[in-house]
Amino acid sequence: MRTSNDSRQTGYNRRTITPLALALLLALGGCATQVHKTGDYVPASQSGAGPMPRPREVLVYGFTVNPSEIRLDSGMKARLAQMSGSANSQADRQQLAYEITSTISETLVDAINRMGLPAREAAPGTEPRPGDVLIEGQIVRVNAGNATRRTLIGFGAGASEVFADVQVLRAEPGGTTRPLQTYDATANSGRTPGLGIGAASAAAGHVAMAVAGATAGTVQRQRSGLAKDAEDLARKVATNVGDFFAAEGWVSPQ
Repeated sequence: MRTSNDSRQTGYNRRTITPLALALLLALGGCATQVHKTGDYVPASQSGAGPMPRPREVLVYGFTVNPSEIRLDSGMKARLAQMSGSANSQADRQQLAYEITSTISETLVDAINRMGLPAREAAPGTEPRPGDVLIEGQIVRVNAGNATRRTLIGFGAGASEVFADVQVLRAEPGGTTRPLQTYDATANSGRTPGLGIGAASAAAGHVAMAVAGATAGTVQRQRSGLAKDAEDLARKVATNVGDFFAAEGWVSPQ
């Protein structure tokens, strides 16, 4: 039988544990780098007949983004710069657009090369040869969040975020392409996911190591903010793409 002291002690525990549990939940849910497959277009007849021929190379085209739709940092430092007239919103958006798209391309190319499949960045208008694999994408939303809230509060407050649609295509004779897989992807800065080993842990061994290696290679660039979000997004896309390549026998799964 509980005494009144027991009840008071239980109540005390509840009051002290609840904020801690809430903080842990916020921390665990603060960051999300996710890629969802939205389409798998490899025909059943193809999968029944065996894997597709290995591509000569993978061409990674720069993801498209409309700089005018980028939401800039809404933190105190950014607002003070705007008030003082030292901020240039158009230039800032152009710079962020470049950082995001170049980071995604660099990370994807590095990871795929490490998997053992030749890959390179392709300029707009680059003509693929039949059998080449193309990776394209569109940045559909960018929000720089609130750097002040991220610094002072944490736990996902003021998180920056990047959303993208991604297509994996195969070049066909006659200058046409056909889709292989499509994804939607998102990354935010709610919680920094270390060197990305956890993000790649669901992949096969060789693919996971390639993605982790690509991440380690980019850490020295000291990316932060939206560029770091773009890197996390590209790393997770590379994991999914690598799983597809391994299933087709183009790269080693181990």
